[in-house]
Amino acid sequence: MRAILIEDNPQIRELIKSLLAIHCPGVTVVGESESIEAGTVLLSTVPADLWLLDIELQDGTVFELLDRLNPALFDNVGMVFLTAFSTYEYVIQALQKSAVEYLLKPIDPEQLRVAVAKVQKEISNRSLRNQLDELRRLVARPESVPTHIEKIPIFLAKGVVNFLTLSDILYFEGEDILTFIHSAADQTIVSSVRNLGFYSDLLLKRGGFIRVSKKHLVNTMYIDRFDPVDGSVYLSNGVALLASRRGGQQLLAFFRGIFE
Repeated sequence: MRAILIEDNPQIRELIKSLLAIHCPGVTVVGESESIEAGTVLLSTVPADLWLLDIELQDGTVFELLDRLNPALFDNVGMVFLTAFSTYEYVIQALQKSAVEYLLKPIDPEQLRVAVAKVQKEISNRSLRNQLDELRRLVARPESVPTHIEKIPIFLAKGVVNFLTLSDILYFEGEDILTFIHSAADQTIVSSVRNLGFYSDLLLKRGGFIRVSKKHLVNTMYIDRFDPVDGSVYLSNGVALLASRRGGQQLLAFFRGIFE
């Protein structure tokens, strides 16, 4: 399988080529580029079966590059996007919803092998043109992203990313650099290596969650009542959390909003 690599970091390019040689011996890199301009020429002129595409390039995003190409080129090629979540905060959510593959930096060799294998298996029956249109819509900048999202990435140890359905989450509990996610369904707890501020930034402006204290971010679906006298927040499973003064004010505003 012939591959083209678009990545603006030369060290990462060399690392990916080495990983491909070791873990994906059936893949041959036939071209590489680091910019939108050179990448446009390369993808337009060099036949390949697989494109490995860094999303954030020094002169723009890879979607600007893809917009310059003849859409017919997408029909018979597989794509694997390379991304750092901290750089483009919505991209993993978007890619997880789409059918294309992605790799989170730093690149894990086994994840690279799996992604390439998936592309190789599915390349013959995928319509990437439609998938790219949906992908562009999903990774639009925050002001145009739909306020409702169904899943959220949970970052585990060793670069593993799980996706949890928001409606299944009772509350987030922050503890230093970790966040513990409490399930509403079965009382299980999953730990994430991202702090609570990360999840607050991602969810608060979209509604559905309230930061009731420095340590707790609560799904409003499961709030039964709030006692402003002692600051207790009672959840539907019987758990009681203590709200801060600011969190209590936000809760009262939330309850007033329900009946206005």
